[in-house]
Amino acid sequence: MAASDGTAEGAFTLIHISDLHLSRRRPFFQHNFEALRDVIASTSADCILCTGDMSLDGAHDPDELAFARRQLDRLGREILYVPGNHDIGNSLPDVRGGEVTVSAKRASAYRGQFGADFWTTDIGAVRLLGLNSMLPGSGLDEEAEQEALVAHAIATLGPRRLIVAAHKPLYLAEPEDADRTQSAMFPEHRHRWAEHFHEAADVTYLCGHLHEMNELQWRDLRQVWAPSTAFIMDAANRFVRPDRSPREPGIKRQGFLRHTFTPHEHIVEFVEPTAFLIVDLGNWSTDPRGFHARYADEPWRGHLSTQLA
Repeated sequence: MAASDGTAEGAFTLIHISDLHLSRRRPFFQHNFEALRDVIASTSADCILCTGDMSLDGAHDPDELAFARRQLDRLGREILYVPGNHDIGNSLPDVRGGEVTVSAKRASAYRGQFGADFWTTDIGAVRLLGLNSMLPGSGLDEEAEQEALVAHAIATLGPRRLIVAAHKPLYLAEPEDADRTQSAMFPEHRHRWAEHFHEAADVTYLCGHLHEMNELQWRDLRQVWAPSTAFIMDAANRFVRPDRSPREPGIKRQGFLRHTFTPHEHIVEFVEPTAFLIVDLGNWSTDPRGFHARYADEPWRGHLSTQLA
């Protein structure tokens, strides 16, 4: 990982934000969004990408999706989006139990605010492929449509560099991890996507979801996890998540990533705005009701500013 000034000849620069968890009813993380807004205003890039969880509780409440979209529009920049589980519901089957899961109604509500949940766009010598990582296994009609898009995007790639964007990591520790966990793609879906990705040379897979920065290499497929702008989970390792495979942790700090792609290299810069408040919600996971109950029930004990009304 190295810093870049984005001036390399033929470079394509991409700002990668993720897991903002914006909410009008529970604006726990609005401060960091305002700080992010200041930084983005003075940052140049060819593309801004957000890999999901724009909202804190949009899967339960479509008004939260609308609020998150209004806030992101305040950045004044075009942004490419893919949905997160907090926006659209988690993957099926519900292996943790008790979570809201993806449905046609929730997918429709997401599209009403953020547009297509899977897409492809070409910018110069780069093809960006955005995917809904909760669609595989959902049984929704769009699942087959997304699979067809993946195959078509690879088959027609030509000399372009392929950057894939999705919310969930492909895997946590090893590509052959067999456990089903909501922290990453289920094994059968991971391998089906990878069959396509491995057909193209030098593919980059950008994701979020785990609120940490990490990099993993799977043959010629480079996986880069973005940190959250909102919060981290258990930076001091005070508890163990039983649904996660043992692995080396990444950088558990809040921030965002700046990617610089040149014909010969891919440089990743971790950006941690000095105005960010470091928020660790690890203690919420000790709640016997489960972590996600806190998102739905925890009250906001402050006063909303007029810009959030």
